[in-house]
Amino acid sequence: MKQIKFLHFSDLHLDYPFTSLGSDLGKTDRRRKDLLEVFDSIIELTKRENADLLLISGDLYEHFYVKKSTIKHVNDKFREIDDKKVFIVPGNHDPYLKNSYYRNFKWNSNVYILSEERYKVEIEELNTCVYGLGFESFYKNGCIRDEIKSVNDEKINIFLVHGTVDMNFTKTGYNLFTSEELAQLNMDYIALGHFHNRIDDVGQKGVIYNPGSPEPLGFDEEGEHGVFVGKVSKELLEVKYINTNRRYYKSVDINVENINSNEQVAEKIRFSLEGLPIEDILLTITLKGFAKDEYRISKEKLKNLLEDSFFYVNVEDRTIPDYDYEEMKNEPGLKGLYVRKLMGMIDEAKNEKEKYLLMKSLYYGLQALDKGKIEEL
Repeated sequence: MKQIKFLHFSDLHLDYPFTSLGSDLGKTDRRRKDLLEVFDSIIELTKRENADLLLISGDLYEHFYVKKSTIKHVNDKFREIDDKKVFIVPGNHDPYLKNSYYRNFKWNSNVYILSEERYKVEIEELNTCVYGLGFESFYKNGCIRDEIKSVNDEKINIFLVHGTVDMNFTKTGYNLFTSEELAQLNMDYIALGHFHNRIDDVGQKGVIYNPGSPEPLGFDEEGEHGVFVGKVSKELLEVKYINTNRRYYKSVDINVENINSNEQVAEKIRFSLEGLPIEDILLTITLKGFAKDEYRISKEKLKNLLEDSFFYVNVEDRTIPDYDYEEMKNEPGLKGLYVRKLMGMIDEAKNEKEKYLLMKSLYYGLQALDKGKIEEL
């Protein structure tokens, strides 16, 4: 029973701009170094696991930002594993354009860029055939060429795809497929990329895997991130997940209604994250609830209290200055009617954003009724 071992990752986005960190160049430079260090650790993991193949399912780098020195570093690392074969399928952030490094850089002989020009590579000594379906531009409609639909069932067949599976609610051109469509290809492993969160054994055959980004890139990518290491033959598929991320993104909501100081908020946050490597955490704090003027939390003071402990801190103030809304609901006339109506809408809000906007509307409306003018929050 011929069996091969692989490491599969995707969506590293080398030289990502990290614009969410604002103008702090030290932090953005450090995060870009994090990405390179994660890449280096993946190469070391490929060595330790003695993988035959390194599969990269798109968005290895950022086309508009990547430096030639970064590409050279990547290629030097590929040279360190010249006894392994590296397969890359371009994604929507690193498409196979005429001016891309995929076309215009001399890659090591063990590196194969899969494109419309070369969509298939046979490895006779491993009895394996690797196919690829990536991006030739920043957008692509899902369309599988006929040659990929007729595989040799006597070989181990692996398919690298950068795209969207079973999420056809979007109409954007990001390679839309269904798991049923991919299952009909009779592949032994489908290395998926594009989504930054991990997805295991998609579809009826359970051969579609999406590792997510090996290092998180934003606050919508909380939790652990990593790569897949697997063994595949015609008879079996074994896949394990290995964490690789350097940093962690965390979002914390704080209701300020029973809090009397900035120090109290900072203490509450540290307690909630106890046991985690807080020096590696990028933290965003959202202050919520009704705030009394005498206990107003300061965004800047709170940030100053925490930023020496955490890698990065951002504070968003979504509090609303406090009125005695419960008492106002019982008032006769227009004010009572307005408060009752808005409080009812707040109770039925579909999400936190809608609730916050309604709370702001309630506050502004009462200001207009009481003072004849509105003071911006």
